Amino acid sequence: MSKELELFKSLFDNSPNLAILHINNNCNEINIELQNIVDNSFGELTTKEFHQIQPNTFRLKDRNFEYAIISDCLHLVENKDRFITGVYHSLENSAFIIILQNKENISIQEMIELLDKNNFRAVNDISVFEKYHLVMAKKLHMWGAGQ
Repeated sequence: MSKELELFKSLFDNSPNLAILHINNNCNEINIELQNIVDNSFGELTTKEFHQIQPNTFRLKDRNFEYAIISDCLHLVENKDRFITGVYHSLENSAFIIILQNKENISIQEMIELLDKNNFRAVNDISVFEKYHLVMAKKLHMWGAGQ
């Protein structure tokens, strides 16, 4: 797992004051790595445990994060478009979303189509973890939703 976590860490920019949102559903393997990333950048990690939020109605502060990591909970969300739109609005311009999903729960194609449909660009699946699919995309200002 340590090699997988090193590859995962390489997905993040080495810039100061990173603000990372982690919506987590028992994907605790990455918590320590995310904390190390924000500690090294003097940034902030905001973790929301999936079982404690209402995914169809929860609100986040607009343009607050450079990265949003959705960990193994997308398959549990009833209204995926509304959920992803909420995450989209919480991201700064040129920010990234990373979705980790257990390979048994959802297909890569479904995640790619969901992100593309909801105005994320440069959507890529990246082989990092043996257990999880990982899809990463970018929010580009004025491409699509323009927000």
